[in-house]
Formats: sequence, structure tokens, C-alpha cells
Amino acid sequence: MTIKTTQLLGRIGTNKDVQPHELPDNAWSDGANMRFRNGHMERMKGEQQIFATPTQAPYWLQAYYQGGNRWWVHAGLTGIFADNGTTRKDITPTSPPTGAIDDRYTGGVLNGVLVANNGKDEPWYWGGGSGTMQTLTGWNVQHRAASIRPFKNVLVALNITKNWSTTKDNYPHMVKWSDVADPGTVPGSWDHTDKTKLAGEIDLSEEPSLMVDQLPLGDVNVIYKENSMYAMQATGGMDVFRFQRLPGNVGALARGCIASTPKGHVVLTHGDVILHSGQGPRSIINGRLRSWLWKTIDDTSRGRAFVCTNPQMKEVWVCFPELGATACTMAAVWNWDDDTWAIRTMANTTYGATGQLSDIATRQWAQQNYAWDDASAAWNENELSESQERLVLCSAAPVISAADVTGTRNGAAYTSFVERLGLTFGDASLRKTVRGCRMRIDGAVGTRIQIELGGSDNPETGYSWSEPFAYTVGQTPYNQIDRFASGRFIGVRVMSLDNQPWRVTSRDDDFVISGRY
Repeated sequence: MTIKTTQLLGRIGTNKDVQPHELPDNAWSDGANMRFRNGHMERMKGEQQIFATPTQAPYWLQAYYQGGNRWWVHAGLTGIFADNGTTRKDITPTSPPTGAIDDRYTGGVLNGVLVANNGKDEPWYWGGGSGTMQTLTGWNVQHRAASIRPFKNVLVALNITKNWSTTKDNYPHMVKWSDVADPGTVPGSWDHTDKTKLAGEIDLSEEPSLMVDQLPLGDVNVIYKENSMYAMQATGGMDVFRFQRLPGNVGALARGCIASTPKGHVVLTHGDVILHSGQGPRSIINGRLRSWLWKTIDDTSRGRAFVCTNPQMKEVWVCFPELGATACTMAAVWNWDDDTWAIRTMANTTYGATGQLSDIATRQWAQQNYAWDDASAAWNENELSESQERLVLCSAAPVISAADVTGTRNGAAYTSFVERLGLTFGDASLRKTVRGCRMRIDGAVGTRIQIELGGSDNPETGYSWSEPFAYTVGQTPYNQIDRFASGRFIGVRVMSLDNQPWRVTSRDDDFVISGRY
């Protein structure tokens, strides 16, 4: 008899790119809705609807704090709305948006003013009052921009189209910036020919791919083309800004595919996920989930992918539509502290953003959209504390939800599981018979988990799995899983049976050698 103890089951995470028998014993070859941090693997929490059902499917979210309100602005195809949890304002411009689903919004908050742009209409702004969004002051009515975002106290626009109502002359390499805006206002001019203003424009055409999007990184605004990156930095002189091409022949897949973290920008490119801090890009997914990601993403709808952060868990979510999907149904999740990858399923998610929430009515039991038994918080705990930034998601349902809250996805159950194939216990030539295992599982007493053991002499022909074992936290005697599996390669599968959180710290496998080959 041999006891093999595997500790730190959350140290490495999920790896679907390497053959299972070549992975370390504490890695996982498949899984969904499980995260890996602090050496443990744990069930991801679900989502909870936080605002009244939107009147249109939302495709963009932006947190906006003004006048004592924590507004969340969301845009549909023909309307724009602001919600603080108790009040919803229709702030749709007089001339409503005309963009389609793939006309991705950009924008942000400049000097306390919200700016929004969809590339098909003139950009708008809103100051948080009782009125609706207004056309951006000083903007040429015949211009359109693929991306507009704040940087310092100006607005920066990329990929400009001029003469919109007639010839639609596109300048795909153009960067255009506004004059300086005073606090509480938007810029008054974008006229680069007015020498009394600081507005300007320049073509960055050294590399021929198109401008995609931008995001500040410290004191620099990083401009992402399809296959290159440029740094935009204030000079303090007559040139206003200087531009420098950054190392690396990579860019961004689409607008919204860049997220800022304490480690730098995480960018979904046209074939990778990179970490970029100004010194050259580095792949953070290669050899782990990169091949899986690009085999799984839908080629037609991949431009609807987006990248967002879940600061509560120190995670970046790379959200994308699976093959055949038209909205995001899957996310590859990277923990920037533990450098682990996980996989999360999604329900036709269209966008995600990070910000604070008002003290909305989610603490009242009558307002919850999940069963009492599915609650994952302690009594009187507010999982949506307004003191902490949260990841907020919107979907085509339509619904707007806070992520990592409760044990369900807006009342619907979801399955969490991890699977490890290819365990050899040190020698792939030996046949083993596993007589059971013990798992150290943390969770509320009564939480139910299903565990299976499997074996195979040839992984190419599949595994024979034991009858599922129903493990109950605090009740299963000695934490013992009494199941058998035989083969040169052993598999373990762990799956949730209810909606409660749980985590696994280590596993003991009890096996004997039963022969060679």
C-alpha cells in the first residue's frame, strides 16, 4: 500500500494545452467555475442582479460618480441610461444612437464629466444632472472616431473618419486630441489649426495596421493598433505630446480588449494574451490555455470579446464567445498575484466594468433572486459593500449583475468542477489500483460535492470512471472517498452538487502497484 499526498492543489491552476500526464501532480487538466489562489482551489461565486431589468439589452457599462450618486451608465442599441440602484434616468441624446452591436462603445470620465462614443454618431457627454447626453462640445459634426478616451485633462480620439455625411474619408492611423478641459467641463475645441489651442492630430503610419483602442498606463497613454503599440506622453512644450513606438509586434484584438492591473496592461491580441508594462509584451497564457482559447473562440463573433478586472479577487477576465455563440459564454481568468489560470462559464455576457455600487436594496431578503439555501454570505453581511470596487457584468438577457456574489447565477444553478487526468504517481509504465482517497475540503457543514476516480491504460481510448461518490462536508466519515480505479494513468474529478462555496486544500491517494503495462 502507498499513500501519495498532493498538497497546494491551487498552486498551478488549469492547463488544457499540455498533455495531462506531463503536468505536475497539483495541476488540473480541465475545469469550470473554479479558481486557484493562495494554494487552494475553490468554487467561484455566482452573479446577482443589482438593477431593475434594463429596457434594452446593454452592450456597454461605465461607472460614474457625481453629485453624491454612484451611477452606472449602460448603453443599448438605441438608448443610454443611468442607474444608481433606486433611480433610473433615461439620458438618451435627442438624436438616439444608431450603432449596431459591433459598434463598440468607448469613453470614460474626464474632469467629472462622462463621455461616450460608439464610432457611428457624434460623441456625447453627460454631467450627471437632470438632462440627457449632449453632443460633445467643439467636436466637428463631420468627424467620427473609432475610440475616444480621457487622458490627463484632454480627450484622445483614434482612427478618424472625416466628411462623414458625404465621402467618409477614413484616416485609420490618425490620433487626434482636444484642447485642455477645465475641471467640470469638456474640451471646448478640437481644432488643430487654431494656434491658440493645444488641440492636435498626427498620423502614426509607420506600421500599417489599424488603430484599435487606448488606455493610460501610469503617465503614458498606450495606443494599440492591430499589430503594434505606441506611447503618447505629454512634453510640456509646443509639441504637446510626443509619440514613440513600443517594443513588440502585437496589438489589441478589438475595442475593450485591454485591462489595467497593478502589473500592467493585460491585452487580448490576435493570437495571445499578453502582459504589457511598457518594456515589451510578455505572454501570460502560452503553454497553459492559449491553444485552447484560440480553438474555442468563435471566429465570426470574436470582435465581441472583452477584457475586464475583478479587483476583489485580483483577477483579469478574458471574456469571449465560444464557437457558434454571438455573445461571451466563456472567460479565461488570470489571477495576477498567484499567476494561475481558470475557466468560467458566462451567460451571454456583453460587457464588464469595475466600480463601486451604491448601498442598494440587496441586503433585504425580499429583494434577493436566489433561494435562502443558496445564500453564501454570513448573516447581516453585505456582499455588495459600497466601500469596495466590484466587477459588474451585463448580458443580452437583458440583465446587469454584480459578479462573485451568491451561489447562483441570478437564481440559476451552475456547475463547478475540476478534473485531472494522466496522474502516474511517478511511473507511467506501472499499473496502479487506487482504492480510495481523502480530500481536505473546507465548506459549510452539509455542503455536497461529487467525487469520481478513473483509470486508463491508454488515455487515447478514454477513462473508466467509478460510480460517483457523494461527499458531504462535516458528515463523510474520516473524509474517506471509497472508490476504485485501475490503470497506468489515474484520473480525479470533483464537482459541486449544490450552490454553496467550498475549497480543497490537499488530497491523499491510497494505491497499490498491480503490474507493469
